Amino acid sequence: MRVAVISDIHANLAAFKAVINSAVPEVDEFWCLGDLVGYGPDPEACIALAQTSCSVILAGNHDLAACGKMDVSDFSRHARKAMEWTWQQISTKSRAFLASLPVNRTHRGILLSHGSPRNPVWEYIMSESDALETFRDVNFSHCFFGHSHLPSAFILKKKMGRDILQVMYGEADQQVDSFPNSARYLLNPGSVGFPRDAQDAHSSDTLASAIARYALYDTDIKGWTFRRIVYDMRETAERMYVCGLW
Repeated sequence: MRVAVISDIHANLAAFKAVINSAVPEVDEFWCLGDLVGYGPDPEACIALAQTSCSVILAGNHDLAACGKMDVSDFSRHARKAMEWTWQQISTKSRAFLASLPVNRTHRGILLSHGSPRNPVWEYIMSESDALETFRDVNFSHCFFGHSHLPSAFILKKKMGRDILQVMYGEADQQVDSFPNSARYLLNPGSVGFPRDAQDAHSSDTLASAIARYALYDTDIKGWTFRRIVYDMRETAERMYVCGLW
């Protein structure tokens, strides 16, 4: 089975639709690692699209804040402002749906987690030290995670009796062979809605060719492929500006 692994949509419907249109011809299922809402102008529509498109959906910290299960006092000023706006936009039914979602789960033998499985709501995995601490403290062979908005792979291998960590920050179409062996894998597809790496982060100059990130995973051969697509974000950005979200 081939799966599109997506994360951190953040109410960017244009990016979400672009990813679905790109991936549908290639995949059987979509797995979402959380943060359907926050930052963007289409929270209700993104929740609805995830419900009809994704067979697995996790809750991220923004989803928990949107449904009232998390206080926003620790959010950045920008994230808090966007969440206060989001509260006025989503329905009671959508709040209940977000409240029902887990922050992590094991599916088909893979640990799925919004953030680090040590703390799926808040903890990031961005560096070698973050990954090594996660491998040390949580037992898994494969973990797919989001939250950082950075497409990345951390692979822990045994060599001559020593642990060796390989790190990749996923270029487009870069592949990871994660067939079961002595290695362990932490894999992040990157952000659908708002990439944060220097190459892909949105700016006013790149909105006509904005970037969305996701990954393809083949459950039979255990193959992971980073994907990077271009879409037009100009209309979304205009509405964000009008709503005070930009």
